[in-house]
Formats: sequence, C-alpha cells, structure tokens
Amino acid sequence: MNKNLNPLNWTKKQQIISGAVAIVLIGGVTTGIVNHANHQAKERKIEALKNKKIKLCKARAEKAKQLEKSNEADSKKLLDIAEKTPTDKNIKLAEDSILKVKNAEVKKGFDNQVVGIKNRVKLENEAKTAVSSYQKDAMNQDKYKTAQ
Repeated sequence: MNKNLNPLNWTKKQQIISGAVAIVLIGGVTTGIVNHANHQAKERKIEALKNKKIKLCKARAEKAKQLEKSNEADSKKLLDIAEKTPTDKNIKLAEDSILKVKNAEVKKGFDNQVVGIKNRVKLENEAKTAVSSYQKDAMNQDKYKTAQ
C-alpha cells in the first residue's frame, strides 16, 4: 500500500489541506440540501396560495349564483304581488328588483310582464274614468259608448 494514501502518514500540511477540503465539501453539501429544502417549501407555499385563491374564486362564483337566484326569486315574487294588486308602489318595487337581475333573458321576460301589468292598469283606469264620467252624465250617448 502506498504511504501517501494512508492519512496516518500525512504531513501536517497535508492534514490541514485535507481538513479544509473536507469542511468545504461538507459545507457545499449542507448548502445544497438547505437550498433544496427551502425551494420545496417555497413551492408548497405557492401551491397552497394557488389552491386558496381557487377556493376563494369558486366560493365567490357560488355566492354570485346564489345572489342571482335570490334576485330572480325576489323579482318573481314582487311581480306576482304587482300582478295581484297592481298599485304604483308594487309596480315600482317590481321594476327596482328587476334591475338587480343580470340574466338578460329572465330580465326581458320580467320587463315584458311589467309592461303588461302597466298596460292593464292603464286600461282599467281609463275604464273607471269612463264609467264615472258616464255616471255623472247618464244621458250622454257618447259617454255611454265609451263606458262600454
């Protein structure tokens, strides 16, 4: 066996150099392991943030859907009330609730219903006016025809 390969036969200078090389190697390996662990921890943190953001977006979307369904249900309920008792207040409440609905098709249907209710109320008011006008002047044939 060669004398130079046995650490017991090394000179003081060779022992210092080999010790320094060993420390540098151990330091390099340790630095690499720590760097790798930090990199993995950072990736896990980023992944967790992405998952949290995705959950938050899904929750917001679900909340928006529920709000839209709630707005549609409220509008439908107020339209039914306006249909049964068509006062200006009820019609105005129905119109205001329809403005909150975002679905264009549903909104268009509700708007058409409101227009129908308004037209019906207008015709009823005209008929009431004509009848009351005829009752005041019962002998006038023109008012009689209008009242009918």
